[in-house]
Amino acid sequence: MTIMKMPSIIQIQFVALKRLLVETKEQMCFAVKSIFQRVFAWVMSLSLFSWFYVNLQNILIKALRVGPVPEHVSFIMDGNRRYAKSRRLPVKKGHEAGGLTLLTLLYICKRLGVKCVSAYAFSIENFNRPKEEVDTLMNLFTVKLDEFAKRAKDYKDPLYGSKIRIVGDQSLLSPEMRKKIKKVEEITQDGDDFTLFICFPYTSRNDMLHTIRDSVEDHLENKSPRINIRKFTNKMYMGFHSNKCELLIRTSGHRRLSDYMLWQVHENATIEFSDTLWPNFSFFAMYLMILKWSFFSTIQKYNEKNHSLFEKIHESVPSIFKKKKTAMSLYNFPNPPISVSVTGDE
Repeated sequence: MTIMKMPSIIQIQFVALKRLLVETKEQMCFAVKSIFQRVFAWVMSLSLFSWFYVNLQNILIKALRVGPVPEHVSFIMDGNRRYAKSRRLPVKKGHEAGGLTLLTLLYICKRLGVKCVSAYAFSIENFNRPKEEVDTLMNLFTVKLDEFAKRAKDYKDPLYGSKIRIVGDQSLLSPEMRKKIKKVEEITQDGDDFTLFICFPYTSRNDMLHTIRDSVEDHLENKSPRINIRKFTNKMYMGFHSNKCELLIRTSGHRRLSDYMLWQVHENATIEFSDTLWPNFSFFAMYLMILKWSFFSTIQKYNEKNHSLFEKIHESVPSIFKKKKTAMSLYNFPNPPISVSVTGDE
């Protein structure tokens, strides 16, 4: 028989004191954050500062438009729940703040000349979340659909002339939701300046499965020529825009794609990860990412058309100053790979 040793009074008091210190630290951090947010909100409310901020934003946007900008930018909007939890708010408030962030960045992308934006709004896996949260997301999604449709048809709004498409497995949605989606897509179908894809509910595996089924059915019914990559890509949920996503941004610190845009980013895409929670993701954070993309894209295009700057400099150096290449022994080569994959294209 084992006799359990009871903790002493001192040990109990030590544990209680340790918990008290942790709670006090959390409360102090929360108080400091709250004060900082209030000060920042007060500064932003000043008319002079707002005027300066808006004009600085306009100058930066015009400067970036001079160079190349990505045609398709995609967002994994992660961090809404943690944002609400950090501020001791209901989860609904976190998702509402995330919706406001998306709307703000859509304005920026459209002004920069980005033709297409896609956003991971709801994964098929999210149906495993608590029913209350799923219902909240569905209701919020309905409200945002109506809001976007109104803005897209309002000539005074920056999103005027935009088109919205909801992509994903809509068989998982209610008939009322599917009816609402169809109505909004019909209202904005004439927009050709800017396209917004809301992935809801979506996963890349489901996208590719649906594409394979449609491609095979089309091949069997119409006796069409053999399926190639271009035809396969155009049958995906995003159609032509499935061909390529130049810039994919994920917030909240996670370094994974979560079954999103796996096909679209497999070819020469830039993937950026930010530790910032999605509702806090700002204009400057996105601007720096697009600026970085524009810079390296310019260099890449130059190298494709001409010799690289290093090669030109190297060619201009007299041969006597160049380092002679030494022969490499056959025994110094690395071991061959275990397996090799070979693909062909027309």
